[in-house]
Amino acid sequence: MPASNSKTLECNSYRFDSFEVCTRPGILLREGQRLKIQELPLQMLLVLLERPGEIVTKEELGRRLWGQETFVEVDKSLYVVAAKLRDALEDEAASPRYIKTVSGRGYRFIGEVTPVLDSAAPDSPERSALLPEESKRSFLAGGRAFPSVARIAVAAVLVAAASYLFYRYTQRPLASDHDRIVVGGFSNGTGNPDLDGILSSAARLKLQESPYLNLIPDQNFHSLVKNPDSAPLNDQVHVCASLGGQILLSGQLLALKRGYQVLLTARRCVDGRLMTTQMATADSQPAILSALDLATERMRRRLGEPDSSLQKYNLPSAQAMTASLAALKAFTVGDMKRAQDLNEESIASYKLAVDLDPQFALAYARLGIVYTNTRQPSLSRQYYKKAFDLRNRTTDRDRLYIITHYYAYTTGEINRAIEDYELWKTLYPRDLIPANNLAVEYLQIGQPQKSVESAIRAIQIDPNSKFPYAMLAQGYLRTGAYDKVHKLCTETDPAKMDIIAFHDVCFQAAFARNDEAGMQREMQWAHGNPQESILITNAAWVAMYHGKVAEAQKLFAAARQNALQHNLDESAADISLDKANAEADLGLLREAREDATSGLQELGSGSAAAEQAFAALALARAGDIARAKTEATEAASQAPLDTILNFAVLPSTYAAIQLHKNDPRGAIQFLEKTRPYDNCDNLELSPAYYRGLAYLQSKQFPQAIREFRQVLAHRVLEPNSLYVLLAQLQLGRALQLSGDRAGAAQAYAELEQLWKNADTSFPPLQWVHSYQRELHVQ
Repeated sequence: MPASNSKTLECNSYRFDSFEVCTRPGILLREGQRLKIQELPLQMLLVLLERPGEIVTKEELGRRLWGQETFVEVDKSLYVVAAKLRDALEDEAASPRYIKTVSGRGYRFIGEVTPVLDSAAPDSPERSALLPEESKRSFLAGGRAFPSVARIAVAAVLVAAASYLFYRYTQRPLASDHDRIVVGGFSNGTGNPDLDGILSSAARLKLQESPYLNLIPDQNFHSLVKNPDSAPLNDQVHVCASLGGQILLSGQLLALKRGYQVLLTARRCVDGRLMTTQMATADSQPAILSALDLATERMRRRLGEPDSSLQKYNLPSAQAMTASLAALKAFTVGDMKRAQDLNEESIASYKLAVDLDPQFALAYARLGIVYTNTRQPSLSRQYYKKAFDLRNRTTDRDRLYIITHYYAYTTGEINRAIEDYELWKTLYPRDLIPANNLAVEYLQIGQPQKSVESAIRAIQIDPNSKFPYAMLAQGYLRTGAYDKVHKLCTETDPAKMDIIAFHDVCFQAAFARNDEAGMQREMQWAHGNPQESILITNAAWVAMYHGKVAEAQKLFAAARQNALQHNLDESAADISLDKANAEADLGLLREAREDATSGLQELGSGSAAAEQAFAALALARAGDIARAKTEATEAASQAPLDTILNFAVLPSTYAAIQLHKNDPRGAIQFLEKTRPYDNCDNLELSPAYYRGLAYLQSKQFPQAIREFRQVLAHRVLEPNSLYVLLAQLQLGRALQLSGDRAGAAQAYAELEQLWKNADTSFPPLQWVHSYQRELHVQ
């Protein structure tokens, strides 16, 4: 072939075994030597190499080889062309290594292929290695006759150099660690329906094990492609591009004459062009997971992951997940449902997975997170515990997933959870979960600014995920940035707001801005939602905040009924217990004791430590000291490591008991323990309020005033907290008793204005009137 006069020549080539095929110029090489092959067999080979592992139909091959309007007998002609192609490759139709005939349908290339995209100049050694010998001589010699020995020596050196450069080029990384990757479907081409859906989750988890790859969360892809395993390739490529991905990884399981072949392909999302195909074979069904391990390892290396990373993060699937294909299939179905926000529907699939393999740690962990998301914490804790006990049967990443959730939701060791999330974030800096969940945990311990920072980082990692937007809104709410929350609630893409947690925050922000219409919009959105009880409870707290006890009681009852209708028994119990604590501090002591009792009865023997602790606090504040001690003791024995329980809720309970005994100094000692967690999310600023009451009872008025003002200074953390109003009420009382009549009068007047439409029987309003009468007498 004569040398081209053009300055560049694009060369799209494919390598398999010792063969190389270059499309322009159209040549077939074996170990660097050009082989003789006719045009049609070469074109047939190129068509098959474009889609390795896939069946190319006879009709398509006919169109590609002879055009749309062909008058040849395609079947017979293809038979002849395929025979000549096999001759060139020294392949056999009976036991093929490369070209497999699919009876009645077409042909398939079954070897391992590495596509290479190149642009080589005519004067480069790479280009020289691909040219025919006569052109090479002309090019190297510049038209002059070299002595034969010198010519041979120069050619040998250049060919060796070209071969080295070509090898280096074909082994170059196809991606950087910044390229965003979508894991698509994994189709079953074996014809055996029992093998449907067995490899999707396994492949994704194997790829997630890599700290090098920048994977787009699978929930984003699954929300747009409902059944990736059967979705057309073009659809997957289109969605990959729409998600901002650069590379689509997809897979296929194929049946061989003896065994199976696992095939992984990488394509560019911008145009669907094939980048590389990595394959591995299995001689039996039990060996399929080992083949997947090999194929994913090859793909990770081809995409540029260093060998040091592959050696450290490459646990066999049978050890990291399960050796049972049936359990893996059930797990995959569960993951697909969960990715589509079908949490409750995924439970049966995950339970089937652990029934089929009781050692399947990650399936237990999935059940834990599903029960957390559906507000069933006692079940959540049970499954996290099982996952934690089996945590060594997982990858490093999944082990971090298990232990962080275990500490956060089972033992309640929030500081340990935060430490491990920070480690996870360091090892996997592009992983969404640690960034998002750190935002949750920092809110739990009352550090909203850190929560905001983590939520912003989570959105940067994945702008398409819903959860970080809800966490950012909560963080802004707790820092008093109500305008930013309002902007999120009104300008965020509705698809990213489609979770109850987001609308919960938007309701609270509307309340803080005195936006009645905004609160009603959130109530309307939640209508019919399985977790509508959350918004109904918010409306009840608003009524209680304004002293409308009768209205609040009706709304609390409606919220409880709604939760029970959706089988959220624990949510219903939590509503009763939260209400009991508020009633106890509002002076509705009989109602508080009744609701605390009701909440515990609803939970029955399954009462969790947190619920028992909050019941104990309500009972202690309502004066039922014996029962308060019993519940507190049981809660402490159940959860000895729980951070919030042992450093905030139970100390507040013991302090309430001391106040009932008229021992304010003893109460203060207990409440000093709560200071690091005064602003924790669960207690709505109550620890500092209780400390103020203790100082007030001991007649240490300056200290009481300081504590009550501390609550008021942090009101942005909990804009609808009753303890803000109660702190202002008791601040007025402390000012009054310390001689500041003007300050006390102002505090009472502000509350009287707020409660102008309150029920006349509302105890705090009655206290205000009583204190005001004392002021007039004084």
